[in-house]
Amino acid sequence: MIGNGAWLIIFMTNSTAGFVLSLLDIIMMLATQVYIMGKSTRAKVNVVEFISLRCGFSIYTGWVTAATILNTTFFLKSAGMKDPSAGFGETTWVVIIFYIALCVYVSASFYERNPLYGGIYIWVLFAIKNRQAQYSNIQTNSLIAVIILMVALVGVIALHVFEKMKGKSERGLFF
Repeated sequence: MIGNGAWLIIFMTNSTAGFVLSLLDIIMMLATQVYIMGKSTRAKVNVVEFISLRCGFSIYTGWVTAATILNTTFFLKSAGMKDPSAGFGETTWVVIIFYIALCVYVSASFYERNPLYGGIYIWVLFAIKNRQAQYSNIQTNSLIAVIILMVALVGVIALHVFEKMKGKSERGLFF
């Protein structure tokens, strides 16, 4: 909680130094959240622990992942990546980051057998799509990423169910 509060204050300084310090802080938060989510998806839990611990930390870890990606992009932008001479325009960078984030969310969802964690990125993509309505490139690619992610999350659920039926399930949201 202290890390989260510190991140909010430091990030809002809106400076390159602030983005660097907040990035270090949020990476620490993300590492902690991934560790807790991993522990909770490997432990036997009751209904209350399932809802509060497993689901809660899956959602929170998904949001901290999104915030880490956002913080990274703000840092890169403040360091000069918004300059067209950096190789691509700003909307092209957004699309590249969409797909990098998609790989992160799909990989972690499959590894942890946790579709709830990956589902947070659907929410993030729709939020970006709604706020960036004037950019057709962002609109199209956010929908493509949502479709890919939804197919991947169905695959995560199917794999998890298959492993559970075979008695080989060692982790996951529904472990």
